[in-house]
Amino acid sequence: MAVWIDENGTIVRPAEGASIETSPLRDMDIPEGLPERLTRMLTEVKKIPDIADGYRVAIVDWATNGADSPYVLSADEVVTRSQPRGDDEARAAACFELGEYLRRIVGPDAAVAWWREAHRLYPANWTYKRQAWTLVTTAEGAEDNDLVQGPTDVYEGNWLDDVIASGGGEAYTVVPRL
Repeated sequence: MAVWIDENGTIVRPAEGASIETSPLRDMDIPEGLPERLTRMLTEVKKIPDIADGYRVAIVDWATNGADSPYVLSADEVVTRSQPRGDDEARAAACFELGEYLRRIVGPDAAVAWWREAHRLYPANWTYKRQAWTLVTTAEGAEDNDLVQGPTDVYEGNWLDDVIASGGGEAYTVVPRL
């Protein structure tokens, strides 16, 4: 996700999917004989909309033309395209931030209850879920994060099951209207 903010601090594009590079997983053949769960995960990843080429064109145009770029939105358009944020979403943001603070100061276990509450209050927020899942499923001392984010005893959801429940890879991200 990305938000475009101009030199004056004004949001000129709201939060939306932001990729300037196509994932190598998109074009990768899914090998035979993988565990079923991994095959399903890779299948859903391939369904995530690829907006890299168009988004790259848009961001380069904005960098070149600034406020005159056709990709810059008016304040009214930014508000219209922004996702609504009601009381539950605001509480979820507070819970997530408190959990993140406790994770850094006390340790990962201190964040769990707060992140569970953030997930309950705002189940459509992938950032909250993925942060929590990654910290639980990534082995201590690992150099890279575990992107599979499979089922655990700590959180109710996991990446694959939640993606499928929310409509599949096609519905995974907020696709920018360029």
